[in-house]
Amino acid sequence: MKYVVMSTAVVDEIRFADGNCIPNVSGGAGFYAMSGIKLWDDDVILATGIGADYSGIYKNWYEKNNINMSGLIIKDANTPRTIVQYFSDGEREETPRYGEEHYKKMALSEEESAKYFREAKGIYIFKNSDEEFWKNILELKKESDATVMWEIACDATYPENLENVKNIAQNIDILSINMTEAKNLLNKENEAEIINALREWNLKLIFLRKGSRGATMITPQEIKNVPAEKEIKVVDTTGGGNSSSGAVLCGFCEGKDIETCARMGNLSAAMCLAQYGVPKHIDYDMRQAAIKKLNE
Repeated sequence: MKYVVMSTAVVDEIRFADGNCIPNVSGGAGFYAMSGIKLWDDDVILATGIGADYSGIYKNWYEKNNINMSGLIIKDANTPRTIVQYFSDGEREETPRYGEEHYKKMALSEEESAKYFREAKGIYIFKNSDEEFWKNILELKKESDATVMWEIACDATYPENLENVKNIAQNIDILSINMTEAKNLLNKENEAEIINALREWNLKLIFLRKGSRGATMITPQEIKNVPAEKEIKVVDTTGGGNSSSGAVLCGFCEGKDIETCARMGNLSAAMCLAQYGVPKHIDYDMRQAAIKKLNE
């Protein structure tokens, strides 16, 4: 396989303020990142723990989209489920139905992860700064030619954790972080200061996500501000960062310039924002439409 997404697959239950509910919505950082890559390349798999119930819910989607399910390992009877409660003011609250320990149970072991570092071209990881996890991953990275992207989880982005995060980031290839997380981590408010501070980390690429304002691409050689796509349909913002990150990894691995990588990310995010969950079918026509927009 060319691209491996080592992160979570979750079943979301979306509850609205008016009492309506959408059950069994595809969710999880990994599922969105995989979909973001799928828009541009067919050779992608999701590698994570699932419940025995997962295939019954989503097997048809994987088959319709021609995505191999070999990276999914049954670790429990139940797949992690998240209750996503929307409130009348537009805010939302996410609650794991089976608790945090059940969620952690789905993580791949070092042995389960090792083969992907031997075989993949690009690996996406969504994770906080858990010391034991990264100790294993960075050992695998030393012997691997794979390009590794870390999309940092928000619970790792606090000032006292700065040096730990920096040390991890400097041993991988690409860091994906949003502006709010960067402000919290660096304890800075000024955007220019944040960008300059991140540039000093000397990573191959930092994908600084700015929501509706687009993104800033940061390398040791250049800084590129790329606006978001115009006139897109936004139904739900869930997964926008994950899907855009996956697409940026794909573009980087394919040798695209950083502006093109960012626009690939924007287009994958737009695809996922257009409905709750991901599209039912990420097909040839959708890819060709994305390529046309990219070339424009």
